[in-house]
Amino acid sequence: MHVLERRDLSNITGSDHDSTAVSALGYARYQHNYPADLLDSILTEAQRLAEPEEEDRSTDRYLGLRHLRAAHQAIPAIQNLMHDKDRLQALSELAGVELEPYPITRAASHINYYKPGEVPIEHHTDGAAMVELIPLYTSGSAQGGATLVYQASPEEGRHLLHQGRQLEAKDHLAVPQRTGHAVLMQGRRLLHTAQTLQDGERITLVLVMRSAAEPWKDGNSLARLLLDDPLEAVHDEWLRDQQYQADLFRSTSK
Repeated sequence: MHVLERRDLSNITGSDHDSTAVSALGYARYQHNYPADLLDSILTEAQRLAEPEEEDRSTDRYLGLRHLRAAHQAIPAIQNLMHDKDRLQALSELAGVELEPYPITRAASHINYYKPGEVPIEHHTDGAAMVELIPLYTSGSAQGGATLVYQASPEEGRHLLHQGRQLEAKDHLAVPQRTGHAVLMQGRRLLHTAQTLQDGERITLVLVMRSAAEPWKDGNSLARLLLDDPLEAVHDEWLRDQQYQADLFRSTSK
């Protein structure tokens, strides 16, 4: 793993300390060494599972995102990457905190599909603490485009949006999304969106993680999960994890 760019959270948001963050890391972009044949097999299945255009209902989705949730269930090869110990150790070292795969199946991995000419996703913060973005396929003049990160606290950005104001392009960092590279981002504490592609497309594998030591630093309430998932798909796992978090918090607070 060769790091190409790294920005601390405080450098992006302007806040010296964020008690709700799990790490000082804002994001890091790096050349990964994930097996090409594994990623190719995941891409083949991701393309096969992409929605037919005639069934497009992206405007009905939470945040307008076109994506496949619980991707590791639909594409079992993803599990090899999700649970790879060397990968998790390298990302934990990069983040400065031990990371573990997200335990709620529907929210643990996604395939995101970015199409030309459509607004790909609204400004948002993630539910889970950390995500790894791994572009599987890019095409077009923008070479896959970029994730756009608002350069202030997410609370400030949301306040402006709630007032009906637009967030100016100049107030964002553009984090390139290229095949062969990946991005580790503390998306729960960064307000972000994606660049609209004028031509070409991008297919991105998203692997979701959290802090093993502080799993309660998590924005995935049951209500938020239900914006994407049916109750029966998340209810039991979410309740079990809430109990696990409560037990861990009590044991570490003694």
